[in-house]
Amino acid sequence: MNYFMIETLGDTNDSSLCLLESEPEGMGLESYYLSVGKKAAPFFPADARLHMSEAYPGIQTGSLIGNFKRFLIVDAKTREIFERRCAGMEVEYLPFTLYNHKGRIHSRDYGFINPIGAFDCLDFQESQLEYLGQDIVRIEERVLDPRKLKHAPDLFRIDRDTQRYVVSERLVDALEASDPTNILVTELAQSGHL
Repeated sequence: MNYFMIETLGDTNDSSLCLLESEPEGMGLESYYLSVGKKAAPFFPADARLHMSEAYPGIQTGSLIGNFKRFLIVDAKTREIFERRCAGMEVEYLPFTLYNHKGRIHSRDYGFINPIGAFDCLDFQESQLEYLGQDIVRIEERVLDPRKLKHAPDLFRIDRDTQRYVVSERLVDALEASDPTNILVTELAQSGHL
């Protein structure tokens, strides 16, 4: 099976699209949990709000809202697809209200998808990694190890690269059937080890 990485920035070539640079108002430093797979629900405001940025005037919102924080932000229709394909997985689905540049409500249809934890899937010999001592500090190219993927879920974060979201071909097919907008994926290479 093939696996794909979701581009959380969305289509940056379309300036009409909303591009966010903020985190949920009132969440503080714990908003980082939403981008790395830690449980964020205990810190998530009941009336969570995100504001469009003055620096990015686009107001069109697609199935995915691009953002600089590496959050996975999708509309309700897309969330339902994730919920169906990811039943039984530990995933937080956290809704918020999106405010436009004038401070008015733009939409209540969006939320964060936060898969908890990470999945060991990289082929460390085939991937291009930069180390500092024993720690990986940069990943130039991600190559998956098919032996590790035998029990992979349909959505996961890459272990040691938790700000990256990977989806299975099954989930991509389900998303494509809904005719989504602003969801861009890149197929990840797999090593020849079987």
